[in-house]
Amino acid sequence: MWEISQETTVAAAHQLRFAPGEGERLHGHNWRIKVVVRAERLDASGFVLDFNDLGAKLRGLVEPYEHVFLNELQPFDDLNPTAENIALVVSQNMSAMVNDDRVKVVRVEVWENDWCCATYHS
Repeated sequence: MWEISQETTVAAAHQLRFAPGEGERLHGHNWRIKVVVRAERLDASGFVLDFNDLGAKLRGLVEPYEHVFLNELQPFDDLNPTAENIALVVSQNMSAMVNDDRVKVVRVEVWENDWCCATYHS
């Protein structure tokens, strides 16, 4: 069994709903987003996936989040833009792009800062 991971960062603002205090105020983070992919067997080239391909997919997925107010983007216009929900959305979208009979997205981590991380296991 192999796992590989790829990370990227996104600078974006959000405003949490139903979170009294600091979280309800408009504020931003330099989000660190990490996707972990697992495979039971390698491809013909000896890869789980090529790091460059995985990184390009992740970057393409989160690029619309760069320097925006997340609450104005789907699905966060309805879904509370918590780190937990961002991890869920990234996992679902990456899974749709990557998963097949050999490879599966197994985890997405979303870090708001160096101390706070939400992890979604798929």
